[in-house]
Amino acid sequence: MKAVLIIIIGSLVIFGFYNYFIKDSLKHINVENDSVTVDVEDYLVKFSVLGEFRETYMLFGGEYFNDKKLISPIILNGLILVDAKDIYTRYPDFHRCTSPGAELAKPKVKDLNLIPADESVLNELKMTIEEYENNFENKGDRVCVSLTGKTLDIQSAEVPGQNIDVKEHLQSRTFHLINSSERINCKSLLD
Repeated sequence: MKAVLIIIIGSLVIFGFYNYFIKDSLKHINVENDSVTVDVEDYLVKFSVLGEFRETYMLFGGEYFNDKKLISPIILNGLILVDAKDIYTRYPDFHRCTSPGAELAKPKVKDLNLIPADESVLNELKMTIEEYENNFENKGDRVCVSLTGKTLDIQSAEVPGQNIDVKEHLQSRTFHLINSSERINCKSLLD
C-alpha cells in the first residue's frame, strides 16, 4: 500500500512538472490578432504590432529560457544574411574568431528577442539552438534561420492591481512575435 501511495504521489509531481514547465511553457503569453500580452508575474507587458517581420540570419548563438519572469523565452544572436554574404565574399572563414572577417561581423550581430506564437514554433527554435550548438562543438556547418512574424512595440508594463506602469524602467529592446521558423544550412545560402 505504501509503495502504491508513493507511486501515485510521484506521478502527480511529474504530471505537475510536465504541465508547468513543458506543456504550458507559453501559457503566460497571449496572442490575439495585433496584440500580444506577456505576464511576467511582477507586471503585465502589452505589445502592439509595428509591422511584418521576415528575415534570415546566420546564427552566432542563442538560448532558451524556461523562466516565466522573462518577456521573451528565446534569444538568438544572428547576422542578417545579406551582411553575412557580403563578408563571406571577402572572408569565407569569417565565422571563425581568428579570421580578419570576424571583426567585420561582430558589430553587425544582433540580439533577437523572440516570442514564439505557439508551442510548435518554440520547439523549432529550441531545435535550431540545439543544432547550432552541436555543429559549433563539432566544427560542423553553420546554421541559418529564416524567421517570419511581426515586430512588436511595448505599449505598457503594468503592475497587476495597481495603477503603475514600469515600461520606462525596462531595458529598451526590440521584440518579435515569431509565427514560423525554418532552419537552413548556411553553406547553401552563402555559396
